[in-house]
Amino acid sequence: MTSYFRRQRGSTVLLIAMMLPLVLIPIVGLAIDGTVLYLVQAKLSSAVDGAALGAGRLLGTNANTTEIAGEFLSANFPSSYWGATNLQPTVTATTTFSTHTITVNATVDVPLYFMRLFGGSKSTIAASAVSQRRDSRVELILDRSASMSGNIGSLRTAATTFVNRFTPGVDELGLVVFGGSAFVAYPTTKTLSTTGPSIHYADTPGSGQDNMLTMISALASGSDTGTAEGLYLAWQELRKANALDADPTRLNAIVLFTDGVPNGITAYFNDRTGSANALKSTSQCTYNPSTGTANQIKGWYASTCSGSCSGLQFFNPTKSLGTAVYTPINLDTSHTAKYWASNTNDLVNITGTPVSGCTHLNDTDLADLKKIPDTDLYGNSTSSAAITQSLLYSTYSTPYDATKPGNGYHAALASWAAVDNMAQRILADTTMSTAIYCIGYTGNGGVDTALLKRIANTLDSGAHNASWQTGIYVPAADSVALTNAFNTVASEILRLAK
Repeated sequence: MTSYFRRQRGSTVLLIAMMLPLVLIPIVGLAIDGTVLYLVQAKLSSAVDGAALGAGRLLGTNANTTEIAGEFLSANFPSSYWGATNLQPTVTATTTFSTHTITVNATVDVPLYFMRLFGGSKSTIAASAVSQRRDSRVELILDRSASMSGNIGSLRTAATTFVNRFTPGVDELGLVVFGGSAFVAYPTTKTLSTTGPSIHYADTPGSGQDNMLTMISALASGSDTGTAEGLYLAWQELRKANALDADPTRLNAIVLFTDGVPNGITAYFNDRTGSANALKSTSQCTYNPSTGTANQIKGWYASTCSGSCSGLQFFNPTKSLGTAVYTPINLDTSHTAKYWASNTNDLVNITGTPVSGCTHLNDTDLADLKKIPDTDLYGNSTSSAAITQSLLYSTYSTPYDATKPGNGYHAALASWAAVDNMAQRILADTTMSTAIYCIGYTGNGGVDTALLKRIANTLDSGAHNASWQTGIYVPAADSVALTNAFNTVASEILRLAK
C-alpha cells in the first residue's frame, strides 16, 4: 500500500512538470501582458480626458483648440510609456450655435512580451473623450443696501473676480443693482436696455463711458432692499438678449447676491383698475384714482424702524414703521446709471403731477394709503400662502395684513411674497430656460435662507420643482468666503459637460 501511494505522488509531480510550460507559463504571461495593457489604457484615457478638458476650457474663443488638445495629449502621455509606440490622435472641434464640442480620440500600439509566443507582437488600444462648453448669458444682480456699508468693498472685489472668470467677446454679461429701488447698471442705460447682457461687458470704455467692471468699481451702498424689482429687470434683460440672439443653446443664468431680507416693493398706488387703487377714498390726492399714464403714482416704499432696531428687530411689528413712496430709479430722467451706482441715497420723493394734492403720501406720512397694493409694479402678487415660511414670520408669528401699509413688518412680508412670486415666474418662463444662483452674505445676520433656496429652486428648498432649472444657494460669512462663493457659482455656470 505504501508503495502504491508513493507511485501516485510521483505521477502528480510529473503531471505538474508537464503542465508548467503548457498552461501555467501562458497564464502568467497573459497576466503580465494584461497588466501592461491595463496600465497603458488607463494612462491613455487620462491623457485623452485631460486633452478634452484642457482644450475645452478655451472652446468658443479664438484659440486653436484642436492644436491645444494635441499638445495636452502629448504632454500627458509620455513617449514609450511601457514601450507603447505610434500614438495617433484625432481631434475634432465643432460649433452649433453657442454650443462648442471637442472630441479627442487616440490609439497607441503596446508591445506584447509573452503572448507573442502565440503569434501577436503588439496590441492596439484606444481611448476617447468629449467636452462641451455652452456660451453663457448671465445677469448679475447686486444688493447694495445700507447694511452692506461695511462690506461694499468686499462685494466689489468678489463681483469683479466673478466677471473676470468669463470670456469677453463670447459670454454675454449684464448687471442690475438694487437698494430700495433697482436699475440696469450694465448696459449703462438705467432703464431696460435694447440689447440685454452683452459680449462687450469688458471692452475698454471710451472717454466718459463705462463698462460692467467700472460700474462695479463705482458701487456704493445705501437704502433698502427691493429684491423683486431687481429680479424683474434682470429677467427682462435676459429675455431681450435671448430674443435678439435666437440661440436656443446659450445658457441663461441669473446670479443674485443679497445680505438681507427683502423689505420694499415698487408699485402703482393709485391704479384705477377695479379695486386695485391703494388710496383711501378720503385721500385728497387729485388723481384718486389715476386718469391716465401721466398721473399714475408709481413709486417704491420699504420698512423703517423707531428706536434701537439692530438685526431683525428692524422688522419687529411693534416697532416697525412704513416709509414713504419714493421715485423709482429706473423712472428717473435726471441722472445716469453711473450717478446712481455711486450715490448712496435713493430716497427721492415723487414730485409733480402724479402726487398733486397728496399731503399724506410723503417720507413721513402714509395716511393716504388704505392698503399695500395687491401687486407690485411688475404684476407680482404681494400675498402668498408661502409667507409663513419666511424668516420674519417664523420670528414674529404675526400674519400678513395688507391693511397696515404704515407698518414695515407687513411691507416686508409683501416684499417677500413679491420676490417669491417673481422667482417662480422666471423659472416657469417657457420662452427660455433660466437657472438662478443665489449668494447670501450671512455676516450681517439677516439672510432669509429659505427664501433664497426657493428662488434658486434648490433640491432642498422644500418647494423644488423638477420641471424648472435647479440652481444653488451659497452662503458666505466673511470677505474671503464671499469671493469663494462667487467663484463657486462661476464654476457651476462655466463647468464643462464631459
